Amino acid sequence: MLVLAQTIRTKAEEEMKKTISGLSILETTLFVVSEDSSEVEVYDLKTLSFSRRWNLMKLLDPVDISSCDINKCLYISDSKGSDDQMSQILRVDANGNLIQNWSTGDDYGCLSVTDELNVILTVHYKSKLNEYSPNGQLIREINLSSDASLCNPWHAIKLISGHFIISHGYFDDDPHRVCIVDTDGKLIKSFGQKPGSTISKMNIPFYLSVDENGFVMVADRVNSRVLLLNSDLEFKKEILSRNVNFEVQNPRRILLDKDSGLLLVADCKWDYLKNIFSDGRILIYDFK
Repeated sequence: MLVLAQTIRTKAEEEMKKTISGLSILETTLFVVSEDSSEVEVYDLKTLSFSRRWNLMKLLDPVDISSCDINKCLYISDSKGSDDQMSQILRVDANGNLIQNWSTGDDYGCLSVTDELNVILTVHYKSKLNEYSPNGQLIREINLSSDASLCNPWHAIKLISGHFIISHGYFDDDPHRVCIVDTDGKLIKSFGQKPGSTISKMNIPFYLSVDENGFVMVADRVNSRVLLLNSDLEFKKEILSRNVNFEVQNPRRILLDKDSGLLLVADCKWDYLKNIFSDGRILIYDFK
């Protein structure tokens, strides 16, 4: 199990009780977006301290944020953009200057950036992946196979092979899995079964991170844990757990910084009385 190095409470959580909706690292800087907030918070990753924040006027309700080291920019998925309230993706530089934004219609979801510098948008409720060029041109839509019960995807990352690793499954869905699919959206291999809490099962596998060896970290949200799978999607170990670490409650985002060896987990609690997520924070672990 990993040892907690530091906890960051965002300004959005402290001041407005906003839940974290995305984490991304560009060089040595951490960028954080929160639900229903147009502000982006900026942290120094070396000192793990707050640096500044900037306001994006076109940003209304960020769903996720991702970065491109080559193009030195950030991409933010917004579920209610400024143009006729259509969803959009915003491309900004590290200082918060808007480079470009494009409409995604009613498609929104989590993001990742490919080795070809393209942007992958995982459209949860349509069970598909959209791949965009860096300037917003739709390259292709990948409809996930309904025959393989690939429904309600949460997050997708394009692998070196050209295939995609995805997480999917929502409450009553059967199954809840992490899968590798081909460019036609057909299932190649998977990990997971019906929703559950044993080693071979997950309950809303929400977000993914892949290391340089192809190992996969999975935020198993309802089970309050983070799992480690190898590149063949075979279970290796449980690296974070509420039962052991006590810190992890409801992991919504995970991010491995390969340069610093830090694993960042955007976590929160579910407030049963108010029926909302609360107590949002970033848990930081040394993954070296």
